[in-house]
Order: sequence, then structure tokens, then C-alpha cells
Amino acid sequence: MNVERHLDNEAKREASADAGTCQTCRVAAGAAAATATMILVTGVFLALVLCMVWRAAADVDQTLKTSGEQLTEQLPQCHKEQHDLNPVLHTATRDPRCSLCPGSWLWWSGHCYFFSVGLQENRQWGESVEFCQLHNSSLAVIKDSAEMKFIQAVMQRFPRFPFLWVGLTDSQEEGQWLWLDRMDVQHYMPVTVQWDADHRDCADLRGGGSVFAADCDAYGPWVCKRES
Repeated sequence: MNVERHLDNEAKREASADAGTCQTCRVAAGAAAATATMILVTGVFLALVLCMVWRAAADVDQTLKTSGEQLTEQLPQCHKEQHDLNPVLHTATRDPRCSLCPGSWLWWSGHCYFFSVGLQENRQWGESVEFCQLHNSSLAVIKDSAEMKFIQAVMQRFPRFPFLWVGLTDSQEEGQWLWLDRMDVQHYMPVTVQWDADHRDCADLRGGGSVFAADCDAYGPWVCKRES
């Protein structure tokens, strides 16, 4: 009986051990399955994200390509419309009702300028002053470097410009150069009047923005300036 009981106890212990081993195996298998499932889900998610990014990039590329093709197709039409519009604009600018400046005058920065070269015979400085006054303007008083550059640019269109009368003189007091608005020569910007002498009381403008004293009785072209 003792032997049988002993054998029975051994059998029960072995069965219990086998059950514990199976339980451990099941837990390990469950963990492995969960890990595999996580990896699979993560992989699928990353694949979906990469697919979405690729499709978005493809859509952007297609959009840019389509826009470029549309612009290329529209460019000839734009050129044609511009070509058709130019005569209309030209006609409008020649209409006195639409012009900011009188005929033969140039508009720049809120003012109208008349350059006499090619339009009038050369005049003495005083005669140039009178001409400008008759046209509700004055010989140009140059107030800043931008205006100087504008006038110089116009002068470069006429390579035979010897000089250009401007509204600067020391006829009231020798050596005291004043603009026609009574401001000192240095009031608006640094200006050095070169070749100053007792018999040279009128100023002319030359290339490079240089200003020279000249005989007022000399003949030359001039520039008038008025509000637009």
C-alpha cells in the first residue's frame, strides 16, 4: 500500500509539473503572438504612411506640372493681349484729357520736364528762363540725386548735348550761387560749381552730374520743370 501511495504521489507531481510547463509555454506563445501582431500592425501603418506621402508628393508634382503647362499655353495669349493693348495705351497717353504733361514734356516723379534739344533753337540763359516762364515752369531746380540721375539719363539719349542750362546763378552776388527758388546751391545736395569766374554767372549741367559756371550770353539747350 505504501508503495502504491508513493507511486501515486509521484504521478501527481509529474502531472502538476507538466501542467506548469504547458502554462508557461502558453504564456510565451501568447507574448510572441502579441509581439508579432504589433510588428505587423506597425509595418502596415508605416506602409500606409509612406504610401500617403508618396501620393501627396505625386499630386504636388502633377499640380506643378499642370500649372507650368497652363502658363506655357497662356503665354502666347498674354503676348497677343499686350500687343493689342499697346496701341490703346499709346492713344490714351496722347489724349490731352489723359496726359499728365503737355505734349513734348516728360513726366517724372510728379513733375513735367521739357528738354529743348531737337525741339527748340538754342537760347541764352535768360531767354531760357523766359521760355520756361511762358510755359508755367522754370529752369530746372535739381533737388536730389534721383532727379539728377533722371536728367542725366535723358541727356544720354542725345549724345551731342554740350551742356544743359539749369536754374542756378550767382548774378545777384558774385560767388553766391542760388537756385531760382532762392535756395543756396548746397541746400538740396552737395554741388560744386566749377570754372567760377566774374564773367560766368550762369550754371550749366554736363555729363556725370557736373555743374559748370558759364557765360550767360552763351547759347545752348535747357530744361524746364513744372508740377504735373
